[in-house]
Parts: sequence; structure tokens; C-alpha cells
Amino acid sequence: MMRTALWASAVAVAAGFAPTTRRATSLRGAQRPTQLQMSAAPPPPPPPELAAPVAVSSGRALLSWGNAPYLAGAAFVGYRGYKTVSNIKDKQAKLIDEFGGKLKLGKKQSKAQFEATKKLYGKKLMFLPRGPALFASGLKAICTKKVSINSLNAFRDLCDVFGVTKADQVASAVESAVSQTNARGKALFYASRSGLSSPRLTNLALEGLDGKKEFLQATQDGYAQQAYIAALGKSKPYTANAQAVQALGLDAGEAQLILDDLNAEPDPDADKEEWQKELEAKVVEETGALPDADEVDMTDKFAPPSGKEDEMMLTCECEECGYTLFIAAGREGKFFGDSYKCPECGAPKSKFKIDEAPSA
Repeated sequence: MMRTALWASAVAVAAGFAPTTRRATSLRGAQRPTQLQMSAAPPPPPPPELAAPVAVSSGRALLSWGNAPYLAGAAFVGYRGYKTVSNIKDKQAKLIDEFGGKLKLGKKQSKAQFEATKKLYGKKLMFLPRGPALFASGLKAICTKKVSINSLNAFRDLCDVFGVTKADQVASAVESAVSQTNARGKALFYASRSGLSSPRLTNLALEGLDGKKEFLQATQDGYAQQAYIAALGKSKPYTANAQAVQALGLDAGEAQLILDDLNAEPDPDADKEEWQKELEAKVVEETGALPDADEVDMTDKFAPPSGKEDEMMLTCECEECGYTLFIAAGREGKFFGDSYKCPECGAPKSKFKIDEAPSA
């Protein structure tokens, strides 16, 4: 029997099973319990896809009344953070829009003032990289002014201050900040005279002109003539300005034609229609030459006295763009109040030069 028990144990070990207890039989036939610790090789672990998932205690549910105070606090902190970021962005947008209005443009403009204003607003914006946005704001302000040599120099100074040397940088600024058709045309005019023009900028200027390039070219030529006339002064005789001709890219012959037209005597018949000219010619043929306008007394002899023969006129001239306003003395409170702004360039009343002259 003992031999049979040993044989059964060996078979069990070979089959991978380790019995923990067996009955040992003595030679005398007495049986006694014997503890045998028989260790076999452990079976290989099951594949990961067949392994049973380990149960992890999740504790309290996330959306529960117990977590309500924590969820409310997290929501409040998130909302406050969102509002803080939104307020900062709004303030930065206002500062960027304000930058262009702080640039001194016109006769008092200077590159040093541009640099100082850029440095000041860089501090206000907490030194965040807002260079392209500030450049676009300054360009928008320049394009609202009348086309002139000063405006062209302001564009060049602005590009130098912000390190703008590529045409795509100017086109991006125009696309983001300049929306009016005439302002985009001015931007194209300044860029083309500064070597920063590009097809992209030309297409932006054409958007408001239905894509008609002949209109755009006529507008650009008009800007050049306007700026050249402004550079010649305000009184005859006008003399050529070679520096302005070169800066504006004008042809010498075209500049001379502009100069000749300005210095030419006005034609008294320029505004008359053909039938008026024919009628005057017929009267001259029948009665002789007509007297000049200054030789004819046009006073109405039968009109009652108005009491305004000595009325004075106020001549108000904008020092920024030259816009002139004529107002009768005593009526300036109605037509030229403290809140008056130049309709051409937006300059305040303090920028106007007021002279008195007797009315005609």
C-alpha cells in the first residue's frame, strides 16, 4: 500500500498538482498524518486581455451633494479667471486703438515722438508683443490725414520705428486695421513710394473699386498731384520743388504741367456754357465789346439799407490741413463752437487760425 501511495504522489507531482496532505503507512501498517509541502512550477499568467479587472473603489460620486461646495468654488474661480482675462484683452484693444491718435502728425511730427509713444504704450501693454497691432493703429491714423509730403514722411518714420521692411507686413496691417477704400488707396500710395508695395496690397485697394485698375491708377495719380500742389505753397507765383517731385515719384514733365496750370491766368469763360459764349459773341458783334465785371456797378439802388455794410467776416483756417471756414462776426458761437472739429482732418478748434477781414 505504501508503494501505491508513493506512486500516486509522483503522478500528482508530474501532473502539476501538489497535494498538501497524505497518509503515510508504516511497515507495521499503522497510518500517521504527514505534512508534505510539494511545490510545482507556477502556471503562466493569463493574457492581459483575459485578466480580470482590478476593482478600485471610486469613493464618493463626483456629482453629489457632498461635492457641491467644491464644484461651486471651482466654477467661481474659473468664471473670475475668465472675466479677468477678458478685461485685460479689452483694455489692450483700447490702448492699441488709442496709440494712433497719440501720434503727432503734420508739421510737428517727428520720428523721436513716434519712438517715445511706442515706448510708452509698450509699458502700458505690459511689454506684451503687440508691435504689429500698434503699427497697424499708427498706419490707420496716417491714412485718415490728407495726402502730403508730411504724411509720406510719417509713414516712412513709422516703418523705421517698428522695423517694418517687408511689403507683406504693410499689407497685413492694412488688412487688419484699414477698411475704408480711400484710406487703403493712401496706404498703397505711401507704400509704393517707399518700396513696400505688393500685389496683395494692390488687391486690398481694389476691393472697394470693383477691381477696376484704371480707377485705382487715376486715384494714385490724383494723390501725387494733390501732394505736389500742397508742397508748392499757397501763393503765386509757384516754383518747382525738385525734392517733392522725387519723393512723390512724379515725372518731370508731369510736374511742369501742374506748375504751369497753377501759374496760368484764370480763363473768365471757363465756367460758361456754349450757348452763353455764342450769345455774348453775338452781342459784341452788334453793340461792341462788353465792359469788364469790375467796371459795372451791380449795387441795387432800390434796396433798403440793411445796416450790415460794415459787417466783419472771420476767416478760420486749419493749421493742420489748410481747411478754411468763413463766418460772419457774431455768429461764431453757432457755427464755430468750442466742440468744433475740422471736417477734413478732425483737428480741434484750437488748431484754427482766426483772422478778421471786412466782408466783400
